[in-house]
Amino acid sequence: MVLAGRPTNQGIRFIVGICIIALSIYGFYIALAKENSPELFLVPVGVDLPDSPCTEVLFPEFSLCAPSGLEYEPRHDGSVGIRVPAMKVRGEIRVLEKLPREDEWRTSLRKPLIRAFLGDERSMGTCELLEKILSRRYNPTLMGIKSQLIPSWMKNTEGAEILYPRGTEAMLFYTPERLLGFAFQGEKIVMLSCEGTMDKESALIFVRSIRITSPEGRGREPSHSS
Repeated sequence: MVLAGRPTNQGIRFIVGICIIALSIYGFYIALAKENSPELFLVPVGVDLPDSPCTEVLFPEFSLCAPSGLEYEPRHDGSVGIRVPAMKVRGEIRVLEKLPREDEWRTSLRKPLIRAFLGDERSMGTCELLEKILSRRYNPTLMGIKSQLIPSWMKNTEGAEILYPRGTEAMLFYTPERLLGFAFQGEKIVMLSCEGTMDKESALIFVRSIRITSPEGRGREPSHSS
C-alpha cells in the first residue's frame, strides 16, 4: 500500500524567498546609487515662465532673446561666444545635428530588456527620448544610460536640477554655477553651455527663446530688434 504524500507549500515558499532576495538586492542597489550618484534620481521638472521684455538678436543660424547686458562674439565655426559680465557668465551657443554621442547611446537602448520599458527608440525624436529616459527615477536598467546623459559636473552638486519650460521642446541641466541647455528645433538642436551665476529663471527664458532661423536668414550679420 502506497501512502499519498501530504501536500506542502514548499513551492510557494521558494517563490516568496526568491522575491524577498530580489527585493533586497534591488533595495541595496538603489540605496547605494542614491548615496554615490544622487543626480541619477533627478527627473525633469516643468516650469511656467512669465513673459519677459527683451531684445531679439539674430545670428546666421539662430535667434535668441538676449538678457540684459549680453555680449556676444560670432565665431568662424558658426558658434557664438557669449558673456554676461553682471552675472559673471561666460559660455557659447552652438547648433548641432544630434546630441553628443547620440548614436552611441541610442544603440545601447536596443536591448530587449530596455525596449520593454522605453519602446523602440528609432520611432522617437531626440527630445521625446531624452525626456523618457530622464523621467525614470528607480529603474536600474536605465541608470547606466541616464548617467551618460546627465553632465558629469552635476554629480554630487548641491542645487542640481533638470528643468524645462512648459509648452516647449527644451531641456536645461542646471546648477548654481553651471548650466547646459538644449532647444530642439525640428531636425536641429541648439546647445547653450555656460559657466557662471545665472539664476534658473533667466536661464530657462534664455533657452526658451532660442530659435533656428529660416534658410533665408542664413548668412546675415547679427542684428537687434525690440
